[in-house]
Amino acid sequence: MEVREQLLGNYPCLVVGTGPPLVVLAGLEPQAGVAPGPMRGSHEAAARLWARGRQVFYMNRRPGMAPGATMSDVAAEHADALRVGFEGPVDVLGMSTGGSIAQQLAAEHPDVIGRLVLVSTGCRLGHDARWTQRRVAARVRAGALRQACALFSADLAPRGPLEVIAALAGWLLGPGIVSPDGLADMATMIEAEDEFDLAGLPVIDAPTLLVAGGRDRFYGADLLADTEALIPDCQVKIHPRLGHVSVLWYPKAITQVLGFLGDERSPEA
Repeated sequence: MEVREQLLGNYPCLVVGTGPPLVVLAGLEPQAGVAPGPMRGSHEAAARLWARGRQVFYMNRRPGMAPGATMSDVAAEHADALRVGFEGPVDVLGMSTGGSIAQQLAAEHPDVIGRLVLVSTGCRLGHDARWTQRRVAARVRAGALRQACALFSADLAPRGPLEVIAALAGWLLGPGIVSPDGLADMATMIEAEDEFDLAGLPVIDAPTLLVAGGRDRFYGADLLADTEALIPDCQVKIHPRLGHVSVLWYPKAITQVLGFLGDERSPEA
C-alpha cells in the first residue's frame, strides 16, 4: 500500500489505505515527525498495520515542542488538527505514549473522538516506565546523548542478553541516527507524560477497547484494572504471553481491534 505524507491541520502525518478514517497516535520515538529518515520505515510499517479497510492517518509528535508543554497542551494540538481534518468525530487508536495522548484527548475533547482504542498503555505510567523515562530525559537534558540512546534502546528490548545488545547498539549508533533536537523533543514528551493521570481528568464517554500484553513490564495488571475502572464503556483484552511491543504485532490483537472498529462483531475472546 502506498504511503503518502500530508498535513492534518498543522500536524504532519502519514496516510495509507482506503475506507473510514482511523487516526493512529504513535508511541514514544526518539525522532519527531514523520519525514524521511531513520524512523520512517517503522512509521510506515505501523501505519500499514491498521490499514485494512480503513484509511489510516498516522501522527507522531510534531517537531519543535516547547519545553514545559503539558499533556493537555499536546492533546489540544491534536484536537485542533482533527477538527480541521475531519467533519466530525473520528476513531482514534493510541499506542503506548500515544495511548496517553489519546486518553487525554478523549477526556478533554470528546467532540473529536468516535471510538477509542488503547494498545499497550494505561491510565498513568507504571513505576518502571516512569523511572526509566525520567532517566532518559535527565540524560538528554544533561547533554549525555549516548547514555540517553543506550537507555532508550535497552528499554525496548526484552530483559536479558537482548537488553544488553540493544543498549550497546543505542550507545554506538544512536547519536549518528537521531538528532539532538529530536532527543530534546522526546525529553519534552517524557516530561509531559510523567504528569499524566486519567484519574484527574473528565470521564471518557467514548466506547473504548484496551488491548495489552500480560507480560508488559510497564503496564501491569493493576494499572490495566484501574484503567478499565476509569472508563465506563471499556472492553479489555489481555494476551497473557505477550509484552509491551509484541502485542502490537500480534495477529489476534489486530483482529480484535479491527473487529471493534468495524462494528461487525464484538472483539474475539
